[in-house]
Amino acid sequence: MRLFIALSLPPETRAALARLQDRMPVGRPVPEENLHLTLAFLGDQPEDTAQALHEGLETLRAPQVPLHLSGAALLGGRDAQAVGLEADGDAPLMELYDRVRGRLRGAGLTLERRRFRPHVTLARLKGGMNASGDLAALASAHVPPAHCTEFGLYQSHLHRDGAVHETLATYRLG
Repeated sequence: MRLFIALSLPPETRAALARLQDRMPVGRPVPEENLHLTLAFLGDQPEDTAQALHEGLETLRAPQVPLHLSGAALLGGRDAQAVGLEADGDAPLMELYDRVRGRLRGAGLTLERRRFRPHVTLARLKGGMNASGDLAALASAHVPPAHCTEFGLYQSHLHRDGAVHETLATYRLG
């Protein structure tokens, strides 16, 4: 099972992001129903690990997360693979991130040592694609602030046309 944990975006935020995607000249847009903010990507895991994660996450308590998206970003290092909007790493978001990581360690998972760069991916890029048009389209992007009230455990199914995300469980915030 290819798993990840993500902050769910309110429907009005996903709709606003989809309108931004319509202005982007290149890249393959992430489907509106797949828009999220990843807290932890876990890769391929056995089913019993998913169950252990669920048991740990269902007891996690954290406040709702105010979300402010701004600032176009190229993601994926030097060979940018995606375009998105960065999220402010305010205290509630960082608190949720830290608590999720604690639960992952508690389930026996070894986590990558990588800086948390909160963002929402809007489009995937093919190798060597020039994303300057996407960045220009997002330069003046405005997405109204949102309050995220849940996060979830997801399974990602890879297909030729992109990933399909299946919600395995959701967890309330607040």
